[in-house]
Amino acid sequence: MSAQSYYNNFYHELSRLDEKGNNISKIEKFLPELSSGAKILDIGCGHGSVSRSLVPRGFDVYGMEINSDAIESLKRHGIKPIEHDISEPFNLRERFDLILLLDVLEHVFDPTSLISEAVKILKDDGTIIITIPLYFDLADRIRILFTGSIISHDNLCYGIDIYKRFRSYNYDHIRFFRPKDIYEMCELTGLKIKKVRYNPMGGFNLITKMLVRFIANKYTVGIIPNLLAHSMTLQVTK
Repeated sequence: MSAQSYYNNFYHELSRLDEKGNNISKIEKFLPELSSGAKILDIGCGHGSVSRSLVPRGFDVYGMEINSDAIESLKRHGIKPIEHDISEPFNLRERFDLILLLDVLEHVFDPTSLISEAVKILKDDGTIIITIPLYFDLADRIRILFTGSIISHDNLCYGIDIYKRFRSYNYDHIRFFRPKDIYEMCELTGLKIKKVRYNPMGGFNLITKMLVRFIANKYTVGIIPNLLAHSMTLQVTK
């Protein structure tokens, strides 16, 4: 199955649901100071639910995507689409002030190469923002131990019917990271980490959410991120 076929078929429904659950608040505190007209590229952006908010701020926003339906959405929201398979070399002449890699590295076979491609088109004083799930927090380790499933419970955000359709052979995440893996990829690609935020793990229901929040919250999550963080956000530069 080609990347275009996959993202226009199996992932088509999920991309619409992802659109509803994401907005600019996801990265607001990690945005660098940018001048009017700054060039921004959102890689693997889906329907541009995060980057579309940057268009009215006067920035020149591009979105790299292969899903045909998502590309039409980008056009409607003032984002300039670049139709491209992100697993292939970019070969772009443009250079960008800000590049977004938001929940995309876990979907590709070679995430280090993808970061390297982003670095090539980043201006010398530019910034990359990365958001990425972490799959070995305490809640996920317990779930894997007792259920044998790698399917994260946070996919319940798609609804129970879609959640039940996931199996290890059709799961859309194909890479599973720990914090040190992210740091190592940044080092290998010559990036310097300027800011990091660990996002606490969640629970399965109201009771477990309350318990988990007592253990893993914004004050404790950085102490043992390998166990308490379910995702992380980074601001990196050359």
